[in-house]
Amino acid sequence: MTKPTIQNPYTAPSELAVGGQVKLHHTAIVVAFDDVRYSLSTGPLNGGLHHIMAIRNQNLPFFVETEKELPGGSAAGYLSAEFEQEDYPLNFCTGLITSATMEFHAYAKVTAGDVIVETIATGGFEATAHCAGDGYYYEEKDGKFRQPGTINLLIFTNKALTDGALTKALITVTEAKCAAFREEEIHSLISGAYATGTATDGVVLTIDTNGEILTDSGTYSLFGDTLAKCVRLAMKRAFENIQRKVAYEKAKAAYEKEQAETEA
Repeated sequence: MTKPTIQNPYTAPSELAVGGQVKLHHTAIVVAFDDVRYSLSTGPLNGGLHHIMAIRNQNLPFFVETEKELPGGSAAGYLSAEFEQEDYPLNFCTGLITSATMEFHAYAKVTAGDVIVETIATGGFEATAHCAGDGYYYEEKDGKFRQPGTINLLIFTNKALTDGALTKALITVTEAKCAAFREEEIHSLISGAYATGTATDGVVLTIDTNGEILTDSGTYSLFGDTLAKCVRLAMKRAFENIQRKVAYEKAKAAYEKEQAETEA
């Protein structure tokens, strides 16, 4: 039996079309910029509206019950420690944490007119596929932490958005994500209804402050439609890669078993 290798047809390029260098690590995806960009992030480090120069999607390969168990003592501390190892300015960094595997991330780019949207997605839903309003998994107290089964989206565009439009873009992203779950017929683990996401999803949406300023990011607008299409495509590819990961791990286990039997 031949040793299986990871196959990912949707690997992100080293340079984004909208600018930004992509660095793929075993445990992280980092996108760094030569100039200051502006982002809306759901991340624990510099979340919300913030000027940024680097974004990180960080894999957490072990389970913790509380944030205090994380390296750095918190989710923000964990991301800070990882950024510091690569000498990025912490005041201009934001990031997300996930248990998803970086090797099976999915990249998508959609253009319409002069609008460019690029998305890097990592995905896992097996443990936390959820429909909004179904009920909760845990109550946040004393730093209780929940990270498995996360859909994380890093989204980039060549346009600038007003703060209102940037915030509204989160609605468009969420609607697109819900549509992607419905298309794949993924159901909530609690109710059986179509999932609207997972319990721990994250988004970082980055704009180019030197680009054309737009005030509408809803799905009726050209920009909003392009954004939604890119998110849906990235999600579709991420779901495909989840299946590739399952097949790879199955083949790897069979290979290792055969090797052990041969050496015995």
